[in-house]
Amino acid sequence: MRIATVEALVLQATGEQGAFGAPYGALVRITTDTGLTGYGETDSLPAMVKAVVEAGYHDEMMSGLSCLLIGEDPRHSDRLWQRMADGTANIGRDGVTVAAMAAVDLALWDIRGKAQGCPVHNLLGGARRMALPYYASHPLGATLDETAGYARDLRDKGVPAAKFGWTPFGQGDKADDEKIVRTLRRELGDDIKLLIDGGIAFDAATAIERSLMLADYGVHWFEEPLRPYDIDGYRRLRAASAVPIAAGEMAMTYGELARLVENDCVDILQVDISRVGLTQAVRVAECAAKVGVACVNHTYSLDWNLAASLHFCATLALTDLFEVQLGANELRDRLVPVRPRRVDGEIMVPEAPGLGVEPDPEALLRYTVA
Repeated sequence: MRIATVEALVLQATGEQGAFGAPYGALVRITTDTGLTGYGETDSLPAMVKAVVEAGYHDEMMSGLSCLLIGEDPRHSDRLWQRMADGTANIGRDGVTVAAMAAVDLALWDIRGKAQGCPVHNLLGGARRMALPYYASHPLGATLDETAGYARDLRDKGVPAAKFGWTPFGQGDKADDEKIVRTLRRELGDDIKLLIDGGIAFDAATAIERSLMLADYGVHWFEEPLRPYDIDGYRRLRAASAVPIAAGEMAMTYGELARLVENDCVDILQVDISRVGLTQAVRVAECAAKVGVACVNHTYSLDWNLAASLHFCATLALTDLFEVQLGANELRDRLVPVRPRRVDGEIMVPEAPGLGVEPDPEALLRYTVA
């Protein structure tokens, strides 16, 4: 079996950037000479992803991904990851280059699972669980009353856990932030786990202070309060924090994520499979497991990221709550007709061959930009 075509699809729906993801997407479709097709996505700027994937051959260190892959056996994801890395070395070893590689990587794993007639988690060593407890992410309101309404809505939907954050949290003083957390805890009740996203709003000293307040409200974890490259700050924060610290969603490489683990920066490592790729994520999880750090997903985009993250987290010895998006999003809601199911506070791991999600052909055609 050989790769016949590699395409990058720029997706665009109506509306503007919203609280539950953007009305755009970047999807990679790989077709083999046997007729198998695999899909992968990345959470990056679609036009730039398309350029990285479909650019022609320039030389052995600066070429588009498609021309590096056509004619190759898609079942060797490790070797093809290294081929892409070598062939783009002079384009950039992180950022949009790795984001595009991640989308290709997911499509390759999708094909590999379909070729063997098994779900991707079998290829990753086998699932330890077929359902994961989840939390729903939600933005804060502009006012306390609006925030209270959002919390009640999630409570009424029966979520086992909820995460709120970004503005206005971290934009005022401690008293302002405590009012937000107090409102959330009151409306959610004591039985629903509460997570707080710091939205990279703090320095280490202030984040430590906030963690003491969050502990009073039983917050499950405090997510990304510092800038993503503040390794020293995260080290100091984790050592002094009164609640577990989570970070990593903005990282795209094994090296970035490994630094957070090896420098004792986090209790929970967030891995966005659509930015990192499954091939790198497996290495990241091995690194984290050695020091007892749990890996979880960061999923804010479409269902290929969601499905790949489910396969990944299902195989881990150490994981925690799984992130889902419950708010309306046109692309997410219409592009995939059969989506991963949620039952009794858990989200089910796909069991179909490959990643286990397929696009609706009409929807894919409608949302693909010519």
